Amino acid sequence: MRSRKLLTLKSDKLRPATDRLRESMFNILVNFIDLHGVSALDLYAGTGSVGFETISRGADWVMFVEANPKIADILRENAKTLKVENNCRICVMKAEKYLRTCEEKFDIVYVDPPYAFNNQTHEIVDQIIKQKLVNEAGIICVEHSKEYIPPASNLFRQKIFGSTILSFIKPEIK
Repeated sequence: MRSRKLLTLKSDKLRPATDRLRESMFNILVNFIDLHGVSALDLYAGTGSVGFETISRGADWVMFVEANPKIADILRENAKTLKVENNCRICVMKAEKYLRTCEEKFDIVYVDPPYAFNNQTHEIVDQIIKQKLVNEAGIICVEHSKEYIPPASNLFRQKIFGSTILSFIKPEIK
């Protein structure tokens, strides 16, 4: 998917992950998890660039969660264009509500809320950990501003891109 253009919606609410950020994210992830056959959760999916990249690198399937119905329609179109509809599930719902009802476990969870949601990012990550939505060898990857401080006990790697930070979190499975 790296060279394919995704449809997008002109909106100040969308902040698609840059090519550089995605490349760095996956370069880090492949050192800790084999992407072939994984399941992933892409919260606040937007155009789906991170989830589609995960599929292109071998994931079996990705659950995209996007609250905006217009953006979810774009996600569906992007999945058709990329011919990966069978590898996608798209849920049109707020991430917080989805997490309250989720019973699946994932190998990778991407969290990329609007930066104005920094307080909610703490709650989202805590909820993912408490509900044990990540498989034993799984990883939570959070894209955030400098204002969000991830849980230190679970943080194992960070990468800084100007005002954006990627935090890699490994939940303790008990």
